[in-house]
Amino acid sequence: MVKAGIPVMGHLGLTPQSVNQFGGYGLRAKEKAEADKLLHDAKLLDEAGCFSIVLEKIPSELAAQVTKAVSCPVIGIGAGSECDGQVLVLHDMLGFNQGFQPKFLRRFSELGEQVKQAVGEYITAVKDKTFPNEEEQY
Repeated sequence: MVKAGIPVMGHLGLTPQSVNQFGGYGLRAKEKAEADKLLHDAKLLDEAGCFSIVLEKIPSELAAQVTKAVSCPVIGIGAGSECDGQVLVLHDMLGFNQGFQPKFLRRFSELGEQVKQAVGEYITAVKDKTFPNEEEQY
């Protein structure tokens, strides 16, 4: 990975691109066999030269184990507080996605309704030709 000069970030646990294979968005690596494989895979990713590893929606104890076992930074999303860093999807943290509420998601704002209202006003202004007005045109 590093030899080719291409930085690679590993991603273990819930990988949204594999959600159909997993049968949904449930917690990953809660059983011992899957947890052992995830820890093993994290070590392999670290040895292969990943600059970081994302752990998504796994038990916090396992995330702490992985963080201690590898030398690269570990970033958690729904993986507990013992990771080296945290990430949240901006649209989720700001409340744009109203129907999505996993346990790990803290909404730091509720902007979804404000955005919906603003977009509605924009659509109305375009349809009734009040946008752009004379001052907003060249």
